[in-house]
Amino acid sequence: MSKRSKIVENILEKKHRDYMDYPDKANEYIQKRSLEEDEPYELPKRIYRSKVESKDMFGCQMVIFNDAEDAERLVIYLHGGAYVNEIRLPHISFCDRLAKKINASVFTPIYPLAPNHTYEETYEIVEKLYSHLLEMDKPIIIMGDSAGGGLSAAFCEYLAVNDIPQPKNLILISPWVDVSMSGNYDDVEYDPMLGVEGAREMGKAWAGDLDTKDYRVSPLFGEVSKLPKTTTFIGTHEIIYPDVVEFHEKLTDAGVDAELVVGEEMSHVYPLYPMVPEAKEAFNYIVEILLE
Repeated sequence: MSKRSKIVENILEKKHRDYMDYPDKANEYIQKRSLEEDEPYELPKRIYRSKVESKDMFGCQMVIFNDAEDAERLVIYLHGGAYVNEIRLPHISFCDRLAKKINASVFTPIYPLAPNHTYEETYEIVEKLYSHLLEMDKPIIIMGDSAGGGLSAAFCEYLAVNDIPQPKNLILISPWVDVSMSGNYDDVEYDPMLGVEGAREMGKAWAGDLDTKDYRVSPLFGEVSKLPKTTTFIGTHEIIYPDVVEFHEKLTDAGVDAELVVGEEMSHVYPLYPMVPEAKEAFNYIVEILLE
């Protein structure tokens, strides 16, 4: 592990550890977020590599990077945040860099969050967006990190169930594939950010009346045989590491063209932190895959 990776881990631990370990503190945090989460998102003031705009699409605020006719690819990026936290600067920076690097239009929905909302509203928004992009007849990539990674995988399973064409690529960064947190996590060495009990409460909030093992919120339990080429990034310092490995094995057993990229001693969503050397390698590899 590089020194910069260790610094990131220390920051993550101080910021998230408390409310991710205990159900009562997780629920306190969820209720606090319920008072804030429906506020409009304001793009951070910074120098962008691509043209960036925010507008309403399908009843949802949408941040769009490089919305240009000559864009060669179309990306739907679903951000992480345990389904309760809004999009953050690392997501914005990642999408901005990606749009420029692969000449893509990147659509990032500021989707409705728990506990005020559940998965249903977001599925409706993403399905409308995806149908809109299909009409453009360009390669489509669906990707996301953490909760957004789980949502990306689940949405592709949803496409298969409904006989809708799959995207060209599915890119998953530390995907949360089991919001029920029903696996065995005893062998995970260390996670500076996530905890089982807190995550489970947030998963319940996102699922609403749905069983937390339903594939629409926990793609680990869905049918995966029709998924597109899938590349998954995961660090060994993640509580969800065993679930992600199991999901990848399920993909390969079903004959899906799937690759698992394991970051040794890397923490949650490590490819999103450009100051980390390992993140630069992961980003460059994503670019390489999408330019094929």
